[in-house]
Amino acid sequence: MKKLTVVILAVLVSAMVFTQTITFWHTQVETDRQQRIRALAQIFEAQTGITVNLVPIEENEILEQIPRAVQSGTLPDVIEGGISPILLLGSQGFMDTELNAKIIEDFGDVYEGVSRLMQAPDGGYYGVPFHAWVQGIWYKANLFEERDLGAPTSWYNILTAAKALNDPANGFYGMILPKKADAYTEQVFSQIALSNGARPIDKDGNILFNTPEMIESFRFYKELGKYSRPGFTAVPEALNGYLNNEAAMVFYSTYIMDDIAVEEVQKNRVEQFDPKLVENTGFANFMINTRPSSFGEVVGLGILKTSENKDAAEQWVKFLMSGSNYIYWLHMAPGGMNPTRSSIAQMDEFLDNPVLERYGKDQITTIISALDTVERFEFMEGEIIEEMSILSGNFVIGRAINRMFANDWTPQQTAQWAQEEAERLLSE
Repeated sequence: MKKLTVVILAVLVSAMVFTQTITFWHTQVETDRQQRIRALAQIFEAQTGITVNLVPIEENEILEQIPRAVQSGTLPDVIEGGISPILLLGSQGFMDTELNAKIIEDFGDVYEGVSRLMQAPDGGYYGVPFHAWVQGIWYKANLFEERDLGAPTSWYNILTAAKALNDPANGFYGMILPKKADAYTEQVFSQIALSNGARPIDKDGNILFNTPEMIESFRFYKELGKYSRPGFTAVPEALNGYLNNEAAMVFYSTYIMDDIAVEEVQKNRVEQFDPKLVENTGFANFMINTRPSSFGEVVGLGILKTSENKDAAEQWVKFLMSGSNYIYWLHMAPGGMNPTRSSIAQMDEFLDNPVLERYGKDQITTIISALDTVERFEFMEGEIIEEMSILSGNFVIGRAINRMFANDWTPQQTAQWAQEEAERLLSE
């Protein structure tokens, strides 16, 4: 009887050990994506005995859910989200910066730029960079080769190529540059400004539009405009213009990759599919004038301090970011979801996809290596520059650039208007 009791207790203890449950918030709310994540959770449970309670939350709602969960004590063990929610939780002391740092260190191949965006002031990390998209210049590499032009990574090379390839008489332009008062214009300008060491505002709240570095950035933008397709271009026109062979260069995110490579996707945009476009297209994976920079969005996985199952949470994060599991997640959105681990980017299995295989390993590695230099105006040294959201929400940069072209303002006039407008908005 005593032996039977011991056996029963052993079984009960074993069951308790292997029936841990962790809660995972994620922002992949589309039905097909939820199916993939459920499949991953089932595999994880079969391998570890750990159950994952999946909670999909709309990306735009996650910032609203956080304070409610804090108040009710229902924060998850692990969260998948953009930089804003992860840094918000981190700045309030809810993220386990040491454990997140340990995971990054254990992997040993996470791109430096995306890691920097998740870094906490204490040297730890608010989250582990999970997947990302990057923005840069996509260009007609065949035309650059014909004219012996350097890759459009430096300001000098970009401007030289825009001048050399601009042929408006034949409906072809050196570049398609956004000039509307919108977020796309700000995104493009961000990379230009950061590559010149310029920021609209620093972490102490000082407004810096009227600095020499920022004025020089406006000057370069206006100069590029001379060789751009006329008009106040928005995102659809920029994309369609490049696909229609109306320009040599366009600023765009890696979400353009399927438009360039896949016939049925491209023909949703333009009438004639160009089968050689993918092999004739290059990607400038950074920009430099005084320093290298690229622009993008990073989604992280963060383990919270409040988790009572940190070992299980760590296993889940490592499971999601390893081998076939990681690739299965990333293939939800090829080009839009890029691996933050360099070893994954080079795996044949990662390239085994109708979009990615068209680019080949070398081109994919070049594109994804932009994650080494990713920066954003609103994040600096592990801190959210909250004032930047006010400036972005009011399209200060987009409106400044729009006025610069519409009114033929000088770079100094543009910078001064932006300075005064930012001061006005932040004083309200």
